[in-house]
Amino acid sequence: MIAFPSNVLVIADYEKYHFEEPLRSKFDFVLSCGDVPFHIFEEIYELYRKPIFAVKGNHDPTKPFPKCAGDVHHRIVQHRNWLIGGWQGVPIYKSSGPYEWDDFSATEQLSKFPYVDIFICHSPVYRKTDKADYAHIGSEAILHYIKEKQPKYVYHGHVHSEIGTMIDNTAVVSVFGAKIFSLK
Repeated sequence: MIAFPSNVLVIADYEKYHFEEPLRSKFDFVLSCGDVPFHIFEEIYELYRKPIFAVKGNHDPTKPFPKCAGDVHHRIVQHRNWLIGGWQGVPIYKSSGPYEWDDFSATEQLSKFPYVDIFICHSPVYRKTDKADYAHIGSEAILHYIKEKQPKYVYHGHVHSEIGTMIDNTAVVSVFGAKIFSLK
């Protein structure tokens, strides 16, 4: 199955109180990589009426996403013939957040997670898009998933910077704020 060329709004670690981005191009759907206030989802949906697929970041509340956002943590959805899946949170670094996890057990769970075209997560990728400080070290589990399954695109947040790299045939992009990407 061939996915439709799509423009996608990717949002992560959104720090503004209202969604006020000057978007210069149209988009087909939204991917949220965590730490986005839930009222921002509702504002985006009210403005654009586009589907939103999301995972939670380490600072997100434990309550469910608003109805306008679909949770893709350890799930797969299909939209515009793209298979979209994700993984919430980050590897444990302070033992106090609801969305922190043991990277070893995540490796086991992600080894059973099937291929997706687009994988969204909050955690950066170990030694690829992470930072040296303890709070922003990346996930080896996600690195193993990428190497084994080779999704076309991986988007994440958490490091509050824009970083991009290729891991074999997978484009990995760290997003801070909101940005539109063209997928082909």
